[in-house]
Order: sequence, then C-alpha cells, then structure tokens
Amino acid sequence: MSDDRVLEHILNPSAPVSANLAKIENDPAPTSQQEVEAKQYEVAAVNLAEAGKYDDSLAEFNKAIDVAPNLASLYNNRAQLFRLQGRNEEALSDIETALRLSGGKGKTAMQAYSQRGLMEMLNKNEEAARLDFERSAELGGKFAACQAAKLNPYAKMCNQMLEKAMQELQ
Repeated sequence: MSDDRVLEHILNPSAPVSANLAKIENDPAPTSQQEVEAKQYEVAAVNLAEAGKYDDSLAEFNKAIDVAPNLASLYNNRAQLFRLQGRNEEALSDIETALRLSGGKGKTAMQAYSQRGLMEMLNKNEEAARLDFERSAELGGKFAACQAAKLNPYAKMCNQMLEKAMQELQ
C-alpha cells in the first residue's frame, strides 16, 4: 500500500478502504472432471470444518487434493483448517503451496497472503506481516488493506502524533 493511500486512510478514516483496491480476480473455473470432483470435496470439507468436525473435514480436503493436486484453493482452505487445529507448521506449508500454485494471483493468493500475514503477526514479525498484507491488498483484500495500514510505520507515527495532539487538546 503506498504511503499516499495510508496517509489518506489516516486523515480520512471514514472513506471506504476499497476505493483504491483492485477488483478481486476470481480463480480459474474447474476445467476437468477431476477438478469438479475436487471442488465438491472442498465444499464438503469447508462445511464440516464450520460444523467443528475437523477430522472429517481434513479427510475431505485430503481426498480433494488426491484428485486434483494442482488446485491452489484446496491448500489454502486446508491451511485454514490446520490453523484452527493449531497445526501452524502444516498450515504454513499449505499456504506456501497455495501461493506457488496460484502464481501469486487471484482470490486464493489474496486469501493466502492474508493468512500468512496473520501467522506472521502471531510470530511477532510485523514487517513480514505488513508485506503480506500489502500483497493481499494489491489483489483486492479489504481486510489486508486495513491491516497493512495499521502496520505501516508512517501510519503508526501519524497515529501517535494525532493521539498526542488530541490528548493535549483535552
């Protein structure tokens, strides 16, 4: 995120963050029967994870990956499951695979960069997190744009100055 956009967000926080975001590029549609089948497993896996049935969800994700191992979204979504289970090493491995398979483009890459940014925040690596959030924001991620702005060193400095000025006015 450029410094101008960060400054605009700080000075005009009520303006929609999405004003300067790219349109989210959808991932390619399934082109083979295997990919269609894998997407069905993926939907089932996500539904099972949302129901708290993590072991069953993992089994469905693994089936999907066995059927279509080159679909980036399968790895990104399985990474979310691994994060829910506290299996961060496996989550990070799947995120890296999702980014490689997506070529760093599209909705899956946007989500994967955000996920990796969140993991970097947990590891107290704000600079790496900021860079991942910026990459996600460049792909259209609204959440990531907000996070990148919060982590921008100039934004932090401006916020501190504004906070100090507001305290002095009171």
